[in-house]
Amino acid sequence: MPNNKIYLSNLDNEATESQLQVYFSKYGEIKNIHLPLDKKTKSPKGYAFITFVEEASVKGALAQNGQPFLEQILTVEIATEKRQQKQKL
Repeated sequence: MPNNKIYLSNLDNEATESQLQVYFSKYGEIKNIHLPLDKKTKSPKGYAFITFVEEASVKGALAQNGQPFLEQILTVEIATEKRQQKQKL
């Protein structure tokens, strides 16, 4: 599995795909952003997946672990197969 996908958690409930695009695109070209929404409230669930075109982009993005984003402290990790499968359920 290529390591070009990151998992973000502890996201502010007001976070948007557009804000994530702006914030993380400085590390490389983004192929996809998946920001799951709560079915009832239609607000973000507090986590997201970002897939970069190049694996090298992940290194800079991982450096944002523990940094503030929209007044929340981000958790940034490499997405694992287990997390990706669980997210699809």
